[in-house]
Amino acid sequence: MTPTGHIHKMHLYAAGFNAWKQLEFLPLENSIGEPNDILAFREVLSDKLIEVQYASLTCTIVNTSAGLRYAGFVDESIERELKEGALSLTTTIAGNGCVAIYDGHSVIAQHAPQLGSTEARTEEFTGMHDIVQLVAYETGFVALSRDGKVWTWGDERYSATLGRETTISSPAGSPGLVEDLEDLPSGKIRKIAAAGYTVIALTEGHDLYAWGGHPARQPILQTLSGNPSPVDVEENDILDCSIGETHMLVLTTGGDVYTIGENSNGQLGLLLQRTANWVKVPLFPRGEVVVGVRAGQRSSFIVTKNAHLV
Repeated sequence: MTPTGHIHKMHLYAAGFNAWKQLEFLPLENSIGEPNDILAFREVLSDKLIEVQYASLTCTIVNTSAGLRYAGFVDESIERELKEGALSLTTTIAGNGCVAIYDGHSVIAQHAPQLGSTEARTEEFTGMHDIVQLVAYETGFVALSRDGKVWTWGDERYSATLGRETTISSPAGSPGLVEDLEDLPSGKIRKIAAAGYTVIALTEGHDLYAWGGHPARQPILQTLSGNPSPVDVEENDILDCSIGETHMLVLTTGGDVYTIGENSNGQLGLLLQRTANWVKVPLFPRGEVVVGVRAGQRSSFIVTKNAHLV
């Protein structure tokens, strides 16, 4: 039997930018007044299943036991991709409008918008097999294969986000292997995330690496450069990670959540304007343990489970 008060197994907490009510899952008739940013993590959804499928500047889409739940303004093309089960793995959109689509085998097609034309320029890249993650940042893309290899490509003007040297034989605009992530002491890469001008990668052994940066902007991490470097989060091992436009959050193997970066919309869930140091998010209700984190561009999400059900 399920104890009283523990009918729902999972809980979604949110903080940050909420101009389109993209952090509210209330029925429309219960949502009144102008939306305000959420400045401290607040529970916004509870269900037997919670998986944040998509989080953008204007909408949030969550998979629940009853199907997809939508909040905010949802683009029709995004909704269609999700219903077809394609978005999170095979299709991703960079901030500059370029779209990358993985065919499920060994080809990634890229469609780049052309100034003054309704036609997109299409390129096909081959040789990347068994891709398990395809993510985008402002000016490019990152792909992760099942065997832990990481490829990057994008705008050569922001080469730090590539995490690799560019040459005539391995130009910025074509996928190139990030060799610094090969043969790491804590095993192969098992997860990647990217946003803004920063990319992060997590190893099987719970080590976090980051690279990137914009020459005219404050970096999220003080140690950020064009080469993948280890990220020290108060000497913790990292279980999960995610990144927004100018902020980052991680879940440690000990069950704590830390955030860093800009907080202009409350996306850190803290009473700070910004922080250049990792700050632990206040504890969650007794009886709940954190199982995952996710960042939108200017928002953050934390997923918990009732402790007795973990």
